Amino acid sequence: MADFLAIHHTDASLLPCLLRRLKGRATLGPPENAAGLGFFQSDDVLVRKRPVAGTPTFEKLTEGVESEAAVIATGSLTRAFAEESTFPLRFKRWLFAFGGNPASLGPAHGALIADLPDSLRRAARGESAAEAIFFTFLSRLRDAGQLDNVDVSADGTAKALAAAVGAAERAFEKDGARLPPLAALATNGRVIAALRRGHPLWVTRIDGLEECARCEIGPGSKELDPRTRAHRAVRAVVVLSGAQENLPDQAREVAEGEIVVVPRTLEIEKI
Repeated sequence: MADFLAIHHTDASLLPCLLRRLKGRATLGPPENAAGLGFFQSDDVLVRKRPVAGTPTFEKLTEGVESEAAVIATGSLTRAFAEESTFPLRFKRWLFAFGGNPASLGPAHGALIADLPDSLRRAARGESAAEAIFFTFLSRLRDAGQLDNVDVSADGTAKALAAAVGAAERAFEKDGARLPPLAALATNGRVIAALRRGHPLWVTRIDGLEECARCEIGPGSKELDPRTRAHRAVRAVVVLSGAQENLPDQAREVAEGEIVVVPRTLEIEKI
């Protein structure tokens, strides 16, 4: 199984503080053989991936990272650890994460790969249909002339992701089968698009941190302290897949078949 957490927020230095807020409230499911982090710094997209023996923690995976956009994911396309097969997957500025069982999508691989343009087909590294969904998403952006547009619209991103998952669904339908449960997410650091097809998906926002044990900020902190002001002002949106039991009250479960998009304004939109 694979699951993910994606966060976009307004203060790169407060990424550890925001993730600490979710400690004990959000999980990435059962232990997996691998975990990865993708994050954005200026024009760079960076990834860290590692084998894991137990349930990875958000704080450990993001140690030392400052970024306004990050994706944490568990799971791999292969049983043995391989960096290129561990989520989140990356192509150019795009990161892709998956919730569900990637192996269950196997029957759709051939049809998805066959429809890719040669350049993207050559870039696909494995035999996974989950990876093929990612490249189908990229292909739809390419068809719209938006693959290299860092300011691609939220609507355009959502449509490309829906089309990619729709292509996998049609491949299963041709064999008289149903698409296995999944959730999928794509981000270029400026927009998030996430889709639910049978696998739990959640979205929540954080409007300010009134307390932060990491930075020793609480009710008695001085309002004029720059650290206090920064914590009070930070805003974030978190998109999370998998079964959750203790999320903050403002968290919302994404409806079946719904697409959630989060543009740079951090306003949550649904399609």
